[in-house]
Amino acid sequence: MEGGLDMATRKRLANRFRAEYAKGTKKQKGEVLDRLVAVGMGRSTARRLLSQAVGSEERPGPGRGRRPKYGEETQRLLERLWLLTGMPCDPYMKAMLDQWIPALRADGELDDVDGDALEQVRSMSASTIDRRLGPLKRAAMPRGMSLTRPAGEHLRNSVRIRKCTDEIARLPGLAEADTVAHCGPSARGEFARTLTMADYATNRAADVTARDNAKSNIRKAVDLAIPLFPFPVTCFDSDNGTESINDELIDRLQHKDIEQTRSRPYRKNDQATVESRNNHVVRKFAFYWRYDTEEQRDLPDRLWAKTYLLLNLFTPTRKPARIEQGRDGRRRTVYDRPRTPWARVLEYDAASRADGGRGYVDDATRTRIENLIASTNPARLGREIAAIQDELERLSRERTEGMARRQGLDMGCLLGKGDRTHARRRRTRQQIGTQAPFRAHLQ
Repeated sequence: MEGGLDMATRKRLANRFRAEYAKGTKKQKGEVLDRLVAVGMGRSTARRLLSQAVGSEERPGPGRGRRPKYGEETQRLLERLWLLTGMPCDPYMKAMLDQWIPALRADGELDDVDGDALEQVRSMSASTIDRRLGPLKRAAMPRGMSLTRPAGEHLRNSVRIRKCTDEIARLPGLAEADTVAHCGPSARGEFARTLTMADYATNRAADVTARDNAKSNIRKAVDLAIPLFPFPVTCFDSDNGTESINDELIDRLQHKDIEQTRSRPYRKNDQATVESRNNHVVRKFAFYWRYDTEEQRDLPDRLWAKTYLLLNLFTPTRKPARIEQGRDGRRRTVYDRPRTPWARVLEYDAASRADGGRGYVDDATRTRIENLIASTNPARLGREIAAIQDELERLSRERTEGMARRQGLDMGCLLGKGDRTHARRRRTRQQIGTQAPFRAHLQ
């Protein structure tokens, strides 16, 4: 304590002489400082406290504040909707409510909900949703294993590197591709891979399970994924791994008249669209277990058929729109309005037809997808996903843990966090009185 004076005493003395110090001349200000120094206050401390806007000596205590706007029923409903929608972040959830709530009410999912509470949830801003859901957002995703091996130099050089100035990157049809290994704690032996293809312009994506990393199986997975896009795929962009750059896949893409490009070596940001899905889609829904039997490999394909509908038709996404520089000189990324991938496809289709083009979606495909949206209950879709996830865990968890124990690996990050997170979310479901459709815990 400076000169035996505590902070409260120093502030009271500064408040007492502050007006005199502010009005005084240079000589008078020096006299005020001398008096404060004489009672044990440092000269620099006195000058700082006298110059700044020090608060009053006696501050009033906190008032009662505003009455709460949202009641317990509204809070429970918000948590219930957050679990039903797959635990999205606040801007996405705000954008999802307008589409999900009518669909849930049409199928009787919200018959027991008070109308006032429902309107209060719909009126919440994204920031309010974030604050009120804060206690539930405590999960941390573990890291998986990277098994990408660079292709030979001759094959790599035959595939050009995609540039940011390419015109094709601004239109639907450029599909970024990547694979995720379902190997568990060991990369030995044969195990399933998930091939993800994500359209750069619309965020529409497709996931297909391959038996292993053999080039023939990856080529078959690509053949299955391409027809899942409602518009023609014109470019296949991948990393530099052998699973994507090999003679069989290169020949197949040339036969389909699809251009093939690649990212720069060791530059994951060149494929940010598909790389982001590895964690928040593939690992979120298919976990970190090892899938190496025929029964285990069939389950992810059933899972991806469900998530294909959920993520492309009912889940909004955001894309970077521009980079702005603030008054402080810092650059920040500005994102566009959250929209579902299907809505983005329709926007590109309308713009193309307005310019005299043929569009991207034919009438038959448009009608089929619109009917599919109208007839699908996203909450029921989520429960079907949860059932498949339960089966995946039943078939794979014990064997994956056994492999880790035999190898003497520390699976605490992979398994322990999953147990704690699953238990936490089970308690949450019990508290809010609903069965969450997604088991998106860390397993």
